[in-house]
Amino acid sequence: MKSYLDLVKISAKENKRKYRMTIICIVLAVFLVSSIFGMAEMEIRSQKMQITKDAGNWHYGFEINREDAEMIGLRPEIKVSGWYSQINANQGYTLRDTGVAIVGMDEGPFNEIFKIEILEGTYPKAEREILLSENAKRDLKLSLGDEVTLKSPSGEELNFKVSGFSEGNSRILAEGHIGAFLTDSSYGKNITEGNDFSSFLVRFSPYSNMSKILGEIKADYGISSEQVMSNSKLLGVLGQSRMSYMMQLYYIAFILFILVMLAGILMIASSLNSNVIQRVEFFGMMRCLGATEKQVMKFVRREALSWCKVGIPIGIALSVVVVWILCAILRFASPHYFAELPVFGVSLVGVVFGAIVGILTVLLAAQSPAKKASKVSPLAAVSGNANGIKAVKKAANTKVLKVEWALGIEHAKSSKKNFLLMVSSFALSIVLFLGFSVMIDFMDHGVQPLQPYAPDFTIEAEDILISRDKAEKIRGKDGVKFSYKTMTMDSIEGESKGENFKLNLISHDEAQFNWAKENLLEGSMEDVKKGEGVLIVKDSLYNNSVEMGDIININLEGEIKSVEVVGILSTSPYMNLGNLNVVTSEETFENLTGQSDYSTLYLQFEKDITEEDIEEIKAFAGSEFNYGDMRMGNKEVRGIYYSFALFVYGFIAVIALITVFNISNSVSMSVSANMKQYGFMRAIGMNDEQLVKMILAETLTYSIAGAAVGCLIGIPLNRFIFNGMVTSYWGAQWTVPIFEIVIILVLVIVTSIIAVYSPTKRIKNMSIVETIRSN
Repeated sequence: MKSYLDLVKISAKENKRKYRMTIICIVLAVFLVSSIFGMAEMEIRSQKMQITKDAGNWHYGFEINREDAEMIGLRPEIKVSGWYSQINANQGYTLRDTGVAIVGMDEGPFNEIFKIEILEGTYPKAEREILLSENAKRDLKLSLGDEVTLKSPSGEELNFKVSGFSEGNSRILAEGHIGAFLTDSSYGKNITEGNDFSSFLVRFSPYSNMSKILGEIKADYGISSEQVMSNSKLLGVLGQSRMSYMMQLYYIAFILFILVMLAGILMIASSLNSNVIQRVEFFGMMRCLGATEKQVMKFVRREALSWCKVGIPIGIALSVVVVWILCAILRFASPHYFAELPVFGVSLVGVVFGAIVGILTVLLAAQSPAKKASKVSPLAAVSGNANGIKAVKKAANTKVLKVEWALGIEHAKSSKKNFLLMVSSFALSIVLFLGFSVMIDFMDHGVQPLQPYAPDFTIEAEDILISRDKAEKIRGKDGVKFSYKTMTMDSIEGESKGENFKLNLISHDEAQFNWAKENLLEGSMEDVKKGEGVLIVKDSLYNNSVEMGDIININLEGEIKSVEVVGILSTSPYMNLGNLNVVTSEETFENLTGQSDYSTLYLQFEKDITEEDIEEIKAFAGSEFNYGDMRMGNKEVRGIYYSFALFVYGFIAVIALITVFNISNSVSMSVSANMKQYGFMRAIGMNDEQLVKMILAETLTYSIAGAAVGCLIGIPLNRFIFNGMVTSYWGAQWTVPIFEIVIILVLVIVTSIIAVYSPTKRIKNMSIVETIRSN
């Protein structure tokens, strides 16, 4: 042996069991950091995929002249650029009486910027070629090479040859329109009517300072802010947004990162501290052999770093597996969005930060135990009093509590440093949980889940209503899982308490009433279902003085009919068009209006429905109705929600897991560190049941004190993060997170009680002599 540091390897072999829990702490600390960074990178990737799928992979757009655009496109920082022009489907261009949304763009920028798959054929190259969305092929029975005629708003006929078919846009499909793509020059020559839009889109190098380059371009070409549009969501994901809201999110993310790092430090420090207490005689003997305080401190740090060689790779490996699992779930749940997400991809950010933070955490956590080890007296080690049990200045209060409970509480408070460390460790788990739980509120506001009433397909009447018989037969068609229907009348004259207004009359069937129950603010749903009164919708988009119990007088073709408001809904899936939405039963609607047939039929499909099944439904219904296909939009909603939900609940699950282990480990290490004291207490007559109660009292003292401190810090932190992430953007007001507080407190208390079982069982199985001689 050439150095005291050579004892590190020897000590590791001799004390494998004692070191095991410390190594597990390092593994979990690295796993926590690496998993969170890995999941964050996964979420950023998935969000980027969604945004580029929806809005395109571009950063800024300029409304400028062609000469300036050509010069801007030559800048070395710009990797992709091209002109993008668009006219909406409601601007009057039609193909066989179906509205057409038209985009003008050359093939190169189209392939680079927009993730739209060409299912058949090629992108237009000639002036008279056109690429149509897939529903044009299906609904209009078109094929490659067919000649088609677009009609302009003025009636001018524009002839094109079909060069290919692309996947459809969710909004266009839902509205029953067609998408069309032309080359930039073809668009400029042929699309001359309507309120069109044209912009020069650019994508910068991913590692450039985009806001700085944008400022230079604006200054060089005299471009005003009104002439610039940005893909703000994509810029936010890339960290290139200067929006105050995005900066606030980054600031909050930094705070949460610091909390995560503190949790790792406290977890490892607690373990190392207990480890040092158990081996205090060993460090005293090192001092007897001539080791200086500095050398002992160096030994403890080197020992801690040696454990990193095992703990860090295992922690990183576990985090990589977790990220793999989450990516696989995303690909399975929403292949439309996440087909490109690598199942076995490795987050380099997670690996690097996990390793760096792991080493820093261990070094920081080792400071206090190393200092404690260096202060061990050689005389104490030689005399056998190395554990340094302090003299008790004040006896435990046994007037109120039994002796074992009183001793447990007093024992917990006897060492101020240990008490502070244990309480801080417990408290930080609660603070972390309450801090991260705001992500659930952020998700609920920012990413709305797919509602149970969301239809896959709609059949909407225009001039002819949908008969009840036809609606029932469509419901029985192959591939239809469920259907519901409405009768509607829009913009009817209404009056209540002398106030005149417009209202929309909407009927509900049994299923719709069941869905609306959760939105009932006051009143009775059952009365309306029986035909006794109506519901009104008091959403944020329309407010008037109509209240519960008021009578609404409805003008139906000159005849005034009155209904009573017997219930109020907070929201409705139906647009109000600036009018008051009034919900009735089908019976009431028919009594008021005389209409018994339906305005809209909503269908939900089985997963295995085919396009042939849908075509059969449309053929049976007839060509006089308008059709909307919401399936792609539903996939998008599911994809976004699954992505964010996995990210958020994955974070919280990791924190809950760390909380459980941290408490269990802290209790186990605390018991191991004080084994001799428990042996002495057994020697003077304390039985096993009393010893268990004493340790339980000690543990509950830590957990209750930690819970109090955690709530005192965590609740204000929860409010601060909520105001920054939710209130500042959506206006929702913070309320005390009672549910989250109850969950984490129950988790802490229950885990504390269960954690006592294993170490107390170990003590019971040892003789009194073995307990006293334990190191």
